[in-house]
Amino acid sequence: MQLLMILLMVWLVGLAPAVASDGPTDPLVESSPGPVISAESEYATLDSLFELYQPYIANISAYKSIYFLVGADPAKSKFQISFKYRVFNHKGKLVRAYPWLEGTYFGFTQTSYWDLKSDSLPFEDTSYKPELFHLSRNLVSGIPWLQGLFVKSGLQHESNGQGGDMSRSTNNLSIQPIWVRYNPETRLGLAVLLKVWAYLENSESNRNLPAYRGYCQLGLKAGKADSVVVETTLAWATEGGSLSMDFTFPMDRYVGQNLQFYFHVQYVNALAESLLHYQERTEALRVGFTFVR
Repeated sequence: MQLLMILLMVWLVGLAPAVASDGPTDPLVESSPGPVISAESEYATLDSLFELYQPYIANISAYKSIYFLVGADPAKSKFQISFKYRVFNHKGKLVRAYPWLEGTYFGFTQTSYWDLKSDSLPFEDTSYKPELFHLSRNLVSGIPWLQGLFVKSGLQHESNGQGGDMSRSTNNLSIQPIWVRYNPETRLGLAVLLKVWAYLENSESNRNLPAYRGYCQLGLKAGKADSVVVETTLAWATEGGSLSMDFTFPMDRYVGQNLQFYFHVQYVNALAESLLHYQERTEALRVGFTFVR
């Protein structure tokens, strides 16, 4: 009840400027001096004022997929958030002197495995993945059938944030060339991503992680920019191979253009999907929605 009263008071205070903008109801009462912020003001939303104090907000952008997926077995549900932040000012003196520095980023990805089947809805495991990486500019020059060639390289730490026997962590150094074929007329595209990495250090509790995750993976991503996109990732390791497939398509056309998100279907048959159970094979079908694909 107290919370409702507070929210009501905040709402009434928010209405006050709009009421004042209509002028006084008593002709004997003079209008209060000073500007009045109305709904038509350039500061009509809180974000418009918040962003005035965020001069570096243009440096932050989407990185990996952001999604929420419910498993056919609810115990295998999953969600992920991810972003990257450009380290150097792209208009600064340092980047003008050394243009390659513009592609230096700090990235962060959190992947959580959520048991929606148990009564307490516990998080089974979560991987926290901060990284520092460099993404090159387009290296393609004079190749008509190839619209993009990029190289991503970086250092990543991954941990599940737990202690004792349940603690897992690993560090790796990776390089990933990315080839892109895109037709601007049809808006159809194909990307091929080959990633190889070396382990710098694994915690005592997961010393043999390389046997389950391997040292390389191949990714294929194809689809139409404003329609269906299919992504497949293949990995190889001593203990066996791993496969993941993601199918996404935009939902706005089916909800009267009112909501902007993607319908997402994911199939996984993989070793070491989560750090905690890295020695186990996970097979899961998940359905949900994604904001960045």
